Amino acid sequence: MGNLRITGMATGMDTDATIKQMMKPYTMKVDKMKQDRQIVAWKQELYRDILADTSTIKDTYFDNLRPDTNMLSKNNYAGFDVTSNNVIAAQSAGVSAKASVGAVAGSYSVYVDKLASAAKVEGVAINESNAAYLTNSVEGKITFEVGGTKPAVEIIVPVGKNKDELIAYINGEIAGSTSLKGKLIVSAGAGESIKFSALTNDSVKVDSDINMNCMTNLKGKVINPNRYTTKLSDLGIEDGGTLTFDYKDSNGITKKSNPITVSKDATISQLIDAVNQGTSGAVKLNFSELTGKFSMESLQTGSSALLNVTEDGGKGVLTKLNLNAVSTPGINAKVTITPPGIGAVAITVEKPGNTFSIDGVNYTLTQAGTTNNITVTGNSQKTYDKIKGFIDKYNELVDKVSQKIDEKKQYKFLPLSDEQKKDMKEDEIKQWDIKAKVGLLKGDSSLEGMLNSMRSAFFQGVEGAGISLSEIGLSTSPDTTQRGKIIIDEKKLKTAIETRGEQVANLFAKNSTTYSSYSQEASSTERSTRNKEQGIFQRINDILQDYTKATGKKGILIEKAGIKGDTKSFLSEDIIKKDKKINEMIKSLAARENSYYLKFSKLEVAMNKLNSQSSWLTQQLGGGK
Repeated sequence: MGNLRITGMATGMDTDATIKQMMKPYTMKVDKMKQDRQIVAWKQELYRDILADTSTIKDTYFDNLRPDTNMLSKNNYAGFDVTSNNVIAAQSAGVSAKASVGAVAGSYSVYVDKLASAAKVEGVAINESNAAYLTNSVEGKITFEVGGTKPAVEIIVPVGKNKDELIAYINGEIAGSTSLKGKLIVSAGAGESIKFSALTNDSVKVDSDINMNCMTNLKGKVINPNRYTTKLSDLGIEDGGTLTFDYKDSNGITKKSNPITVSKDATISQLIDAVNQGTSGAVKLNFSELTGKFSMESLQTGSSALLNVTEDGGKGVLTKLNLNAVSTPGINAKVTITPPGIGAVAITVEKPGNTFSIDGVNYTLTQAGTTNNITVTGNSQKTYDKIKGFIDKYNELVDKVSQKIDEKKQYKFLPLSDEQKKDMKEDEIKQWDIKAKVGLLKGDSSLEGMLNSMRSAFFQGVEGAGISLSEIGLSTSPDTTQRGKIIIDEKKLKTAIETRGEQVANLFAKNSTTYSSYSQEASSTERSTRNKEQGIFQRINDILQDYTKATGKKGILIEKAGIKGDTKSFLSEDIIKKDKKINEMIKSLAARENSYYLKFSKLEVAMNKLNSQSSWLTQQLGGGK
């Protein structure tokens, strides 16, 4: 609550008006500081508006996560459409294709002989016996533990049962058992091993002493394991076993893993993760609950793929997983391609993978034994639209920045004080502020530097591109006030895309071979070399990072204005300092004002005393007559 002041009664002075006038030089200083603070805030706002535009360009045209608009990828300069049709309509398509820069338009015939495959280690289903069944010569016993309940249910098998008789007998016993009925079944096709199949989600463990040569791999195992809940001990595995892998990494380098310890308490999923991590993803261990089989395969495909697995510890890990110890080698893809042109000769090639590129056409093989006709058709409009889309956004940025650094300052329009706003309407204040912001960035050296760098990026030649900007129909506006906005000759650019597509891609997207990655710490020599070797849009991306990088060493504009919530930028710190100074000045104003009121109060007291004395004297003089 403010102080209640009764002033001017003795002196007859308008004390409030007098003190307000005395305070005016000091309030003007506060208002000036507030104006300075507002100007800094407006400058920050203008910088951040430009930063938002640069972010839009980077996020749209220089982001690897947006492959369709990423202008640093040469794939976006391929002026082609591709269609693929299987020669035999009843067959599924065996190959798909995309055309990149350097492709030749026309019809291609592609016969897929073989698909590339990885080196593999195949397994036998957990619920199958791994040897032929022989008629039992002695009475045997099979036990079933369902859902972990004990004791297990026993079935006694009489002597002299052949495979079909054994299967019929066991199924009959199951059907007559309250504990087993509807929960599992035994089967075997012609020439197949005996298979135990669970009919519910209950875990089923089988054990037997009958014809052990046949039933060894089933002894003591859960026949329907779940990868996330079944422990390796339920597959008969004991602690102490290890697996070691020989493989090739993604670069084709032969490596040997450290021994991977197999724990009986681990789940199937945890064993899969251990193999994946122990081989850095180069070997994939699989388990299918549908087939009940374990398998392994190499990440690398083709005839040079390598996958050898050895076990140590004498615990028979591979045997208990029903996995073979010997791997099946990978094979190369084999494909016959007839390129466009009259009299073109079919060429058969082998590739280590099912995805590869030949003469600018990227093939993906999906099915062997198929023939596909692939048609590559020129479509310059698609590439033209992408280039033009970037140029339009670039020109908008150049136009905005040029306007900010060229516009004249409106010196008579300063930020309004609180006192001035009291007598103005809201719309009048808004219009005033718009005019007051004009020219705040006039001649800004940082923005001038960014514009000059971007203009230079377009018109400095690109080493090894084999084409110039003028040859593809791009030039600067003859209007010098537009500060290097780019003008496009549509016909000339489309022709260049159709006839010199690879060179157009190099002109815009070529990456430096000497310094392939952007570095803000690069020396001037390294920057110069990288700049000469890379394409125009690569250069623009570097420049935008120089000015707008928000992590690590910050870009020039970020360092100056920061982003919303950033208090570490130069302008943010300046605003904080000014706010502190304003608060100090306001406290000083209050103290000074109170001091003035105190002095006038004393004057009132003195005047009251003087008036009282004057009144007494008047009375005394009047009384003496």
